[in-house]
Amino acid sequence: MDSWGAKMISAIEVVAEMAAIGFGLSKDAFTSLMKEGPHLLAPTGSNLLRHGSEGTVFAGFHYDLNFLTIHGRSRFPGLNIWLRNGKKMEVKVPVGCLLIQSGKQLEWLTGGECLAGMHEVVVTKRTLEAIELAKEQNRSLWRISSTLFSHIASDATLKPLGHFAEAPNAHSYPPICAGEYVEQELSAINLKGKVAL
Repeated sequence: MDSWGAKMISAIEVVAEMAAIGFGLSKDAFTSLMKEGPHLLAPTGSNLLRHGSEGTVFAGFHYDLNFLTIHGRSRFPGLNIWLRNGKKMEVKVPVGCLLIQSGKQLEWLTGGECLAGMHEVVVTKRTLEAIELAKEQNRSLWRISSTLFSHIASDATLKPLGHFAEAPNAHSYPPICAGEYVEQELSAINLKGKVAL
């Protein structure tokens, strides 16, 4: 798992550098903020033999609060994303490829120019077709998602970088410590742990 996580972080760092250059920022504009970030490798498994009914929701409509999220290709479809125009679209990751989604921390650093991607994971007709094929081939019916959530370091400041400070919605993204921002998000969705006295 450490080896796979390190490879996924390396891929994220390359994409972050490419994005920074493409946005007209210094190459390390994002990666310098990621150093010592609380990156999270969070594989999930769903038993489709038990939970394989059409419409079963594994992850409801949401955005990721981190910087960039990277996924390996799942053996079963079911990930849907929403485009900026509100259109829902099924994700099809080619064999040998990874999927990267923007998170809320990237949205903050770009003053809202690059929005956090809305998405869900649900059993669809294509999932059911893949289940039937897996049964015929005597393959596992576990849907495994290999996901890594890359983060900006908790003590780094989230604020629109460079020319993004002049973006039309930059005022909606005031400076905040990344760790404080994550705590606010977790509290809002009732995932913040209780403080021991």
